[in-house]
Amino acid sequence: MSSRVRFLLIAFVMVLSSCATVELTDAGRDIQIVQQISISDLDRYYEIGEVACNFGFNARSAITNIKQCRTELKNQAAQLGGHVVVIEHQQLGTGGGATYGKGYSGCPNCISMVGTAYKEKNAVTHNDS
Repeated sequence: MSSRVRFLLIAFVMVLSSCATVELTDAGRDIQIVQQISISDLDRYYEIGEVACNFGFNARSAITNIKQCRTELKNQAAQLGGHVVVIEHQQLGTGGGATYGKGYSGCPNCISMVGTAYKEKNAVTHNDS
């Protein structure tokens, strides 16, 4: 197989693999994502862990990558037993537009999000026996 055919085959496989989507789990459907949590709501929840995601460097739009990232955060929070994710940090795009050679070094469709997962206090079950 020629090197050109091998290169095109590898590029084709990489493009197809970038099309994989993150599916929302049944437990993830119940997770709420918020930008902030009020003091009164904070009394109802306790922190259970950090969740994070990164999507991009693919042939998808920024909006699609944001949706995929939010789905990933919900799934991670559900695995921790959470009910709410508070987004602590999000960044769309990377790079500053500098070019090296002929290419653009940034990733305008990349998204990174970090959040804190919280669980409702009244949802805690204690086994004292």
